[in-house]
Amino acid sequence: MNETYGYLGPKATHCEEALYLYLGTETANATAYPSIPQVLTAVSEDRVSHGIVPLENSIEGTVNLTLDLIVSDPQLNIVGEVILPIKHNLLVRSGVSKEEIKLIISHPQALAQCRKYLNSHFPGVPLREVDSTAEAARIVSSGKEPVAAIGNEKAAANYGLEIQEYDIQDCRENQTRFVVISKKETPATKPAKTTLVISITDRPGGLYQILKEFALANINLTKIESRPAKRNLGDYLFFIDLVGHREDPAVKKCLESIEDMAALFRVLGSYPIWGKTGQTENHLAGEGTNLSVEELRQDIDIIDYQIVELLAKRTQLVTLIGTLKNGRDAVRDTRREQEILKRVKKNALKKGVSPELMEKIYGILFDHFVKLQEKQQTGTVMSILNN
Repeated sequence: MNETYGYLGPKATHCEEALYLYLGTETANATAYPSIPQVLTAVSEDRVSHGIVPLENSIEGTVNLTLDLIVSDPQLNIVGEVILPIKHNLLVRSGVSKEEIKLIISHPQALAQCRKYLNSHFPGVPLREVDSTAEAARIVSSGKEPVAAIGNEKAAANYGLEIQEYDIQDCRENQTRFVVISKKETPATKPAKTTLVISITDRPGGLYQILKEFALANINLTKIESRPAKRNLGDYLFFIDLVGHREDPAVKKCLESIEDMAALFRVLGSYPIWGKTGQTENHLAGEGTNLSVEELRQDIDIIDYQIVELLAKRTQLVTLIGTLKNGRDAVRDTRREQEILKRVKKNALKKGVSPELMEKIYGILFDHFVKLQEKQQTGTVMSILNN
């Protein structure tokens, strides 16, 4: 099947511009669709092999509709990304002055990205939302009323409009990230980015446990965002972008661990990082990296810090348990120790750590924490006698 593309139309949208930037040509077999859901439905129903839709903007954040639609269809994968600088302009029919404008129309994101300009120059002028900036330009060009659109230069040229004012976006560093969607998956490439969605079980520290796995694996997270799961109030999905391909050994091992802990887990896609094709990607040693000894030692220092932090937390919990026992229960629980040891050794084997080493370490920890609780109980008894 030849590759075909669907994009958010009509012609001359930023989405079409992003598609041609992604492909490096304007001769692609491309079809415009009037809405984001229709683009993704076309991919799902095999009317096109790929679709491109906006995912997030540097000013207004995530396009929630795009994210929700990708998650709701397990057939869809993110296979590429494009980051496009966005410049908005005020578009009018020939002869319409700024003072005459009675209505301004555009895509909701474009209107939001020009909010300060609109409030300053057009206070009280109504705003109307449409499906795309190009659709706004088409409506203005076909009407007779003094209406303006917010769109790009290509839309102005395509629909015969004049640019009343250039670069009206509130932030000069305005960028939109578009994603390419397909039912296929991309082969492993470097450097790559992986996007996944998870939900966590309702327990204290659930999100921390997930994030800790990434830190221990030295995997860089470039984005983490929560969205309501649309089930019960308080249930959230977490969307995560990380550096690395899902088939990279370190990433694959980390994701397997996270999947075991998550209530819901799905990789939405692994794909080349935009603008970094051919660059060397740093991962852990032993995977063809160029990390120096000093950089690896810095990673070890971070892990050592995390170990101390976790031991401090464990000490607090053991101390709290000792307070609750208050001399009523035996300090040492050998059955509990054996359960912990069995679980730890099993996990150690899975992670590539010596189970014998973990048995020695936990033997020391068990003895230390038993002595700590015994000291607690002795102090409690002495306090009672003294009173």
